Amino acid sequence: MKLLYVTKQLPFGSDEAFIYAELAHHAAKGHDITVVPVRKGPLMHENGRALLSKTLAQPLISTAITMGFFAETLRYPLRVICALGRTLDLRRPRLLPRNMAVWMKGVWLARELRQRGVDHVHVHWIAVPATMGMIAAEISRVPFSITAHRYDIAQGNLVPEKFAQATFVRAIDGPGVVELTAQLPPEQRPPVLIRMGVNVPETQVALRDGALSLMRGVMGARFIAKKGHATLIEAVALARSMGQVVQIDCYGDGPLQGAMEARVAELGLRDAIRFCGVLSHDALQRQLASGTYDFAVLPSVTAQDGDKEGIPVFLMEAMAVGLPVIATPNGGITELISKGSGLLVPEHDVRALAEAMKRIAMSGALRLSLAESGRKSVLAQFSIGGCMNQLESLIRNSTLPVEHQNR
Repeated sequence: MKLLYVTKQLPFGSDEAFIYAELAHHAAKGHDITVVPVRKGPLMHENGRALLSKTLAQPLISTAITMGFFAETLRYPLRVICALGRTLDLRRPRLLPRNMAVWMKGVWLARELRQRGVDHVHVHWIAVPATMGMIAAEISRVPFSITAHRYDIAQGNLVPEKFAQATFVRAIDGPGVVELTAQLPPEQRPPVLIRMGVNVPETQVALRDGALSLMRGVMGARFIAKKGHATLIEAVALARSMGQVVQIDCYGDGPLQGAMEARVAELGLRDAIRFCGVLSHDALQRQLASGTYDFAVLPSVTAQDGDKEGIPVFLMEAMAVGLPVIATPNGGITELISKGSGLLVPEHDVRALAEAMKRIAMSGALRLSLAESGRKSVLAQFSIGGCMNQLESLIRNSTLPVEHQNR
């Protein structure tokens, strides 16, 4: 089967690494994969370099895009007009420039789908990437589907129209199902719940025994509001005042990194919170499994603009290698972490987070229990094989909407 994936930036950029396991599973099943990012960016991951030969990387406007756009428009003018009409949502004028930015590229992509004999298009993000995928799929008459995550659901970008055109829409957690369904007319079929899966290694890290005077933690996340770095910094300072020394390695980049570094310096925590930069996905996985760390932490919060978590892959991967985790009940995290598989503390609660870190530092038995329970939970519900079998089955059984079945 020839599959084409539309992404925001993958294989470029740093924030879509969770898609790599999905693509690798498809490739292992013998499917021919092509990736089309909406836009390019820096190459951050080792996996991305290996994927370049299967990537159609074009800017939003180029000579190739323009030529493909006009060729497809001349070939299928009515289809192009219909797709344009579906894209022009005057009810949400703030989204119109974003959607029109991918208009020409979407028409160009329709031509690529047809010429390459693509069997199915799958799009990650129900925002602008799905707009481009919908345009291409409608004109080329190729079935397409969508994985919706979190911020993209809240954006509300042509969600009913995309549901009507897609063969299925996948949500990755229960809150996503609820929020998508709320945007749909009653007669529209609901989204399907298929979680993002991760690889679960055969062995787990060996945790240190006993009480720890110095506890080493890891956090892999972009420096954006919803990840909760500000809460973590204050909690590390409070834990120190409570007699517990905690050292955290923070991997990632983002717009709030400078402010976080300034706060760390202000609190005299440069020896306790280290800013380690961006690692490729493979390299971060190796760090999690290296035995360097005693726990993983992600104190997520709901940002002022409403952005919140789905089910963070970082937490899944930390649990998969056998690290105990501390997190908050934000977004879909409670579907990953239940009683005994990790510690949950309230959002923004500096004291609760500091006490949770001290609690697991003082008990090797608790660390081991959390690690074993968390790993079992990921293996049972979030292994890449089980999740991908569900997704692949839906893709194989996809059929065009009735209105498009006559080519």
